[in-house]
Amino acid sequence: MVRVDFFLPSGKWKYTESLRFDRYHTHVDGQSVELIHDTFKRCLREQFPNNYHGMTVVCLEPYHEHAHPLMVTHV
Repeated sequence: MVRVDFFLPSGKWKYTESLRFDRYHTHVDGQSVELIHDTFKRCLREQFPNNYHGMTVVCLEPYHEHAHPLMVTHV
């Protein structure tokens, strides 16, 4: 589980949620899997399908071997 923060289009913080972040390796058994940004977007779609429309979502510490802060703007 990782912390994600949701911000309104104005930049004002709205709320914080926990997100189950999976597929955290770039290679499994020699096969490439999702990139960190694709994993983040997919997890958001699966776990919060309509909760972040028009918002910016930020994850400062994703669970990934090449972790770096992530930000997604949902239009």
